[in-house]
Amino acid sequence: MMSKKELHAEFWLLTKSVLEDSRIDTEEARVLKKWLEEHQQGGEFDFAIEKLKGILSDGYVDRFESKEIIDSLGHILSRLNVREGA
Repeated sequence: MMSKKELHAEFWLLTKSVLEDSRIDTEEARVLKKWLEEHQQGGEFDFAIEKLKGILSDGYVDRFESKEIIDSLGHILSRLNVREGA
């Protein structure tokens, strides 16, 4: 199992790569949801997992849902105080 610091650093890198084009498509959302579910520790990703489940329920991420996901990721990153090299 990863330490919290390693987990947060990997989450930051995943988020950075997903957000390179400032939008999240359906496949990126699926990958992100899977990663969050596989690396869940202590419920810190529950909010994002539930949001992604709801957004992916119709099998498609539209531009408004993409913005919702981006906002959620930003919220998690700020709450975890994650930054490159931290």
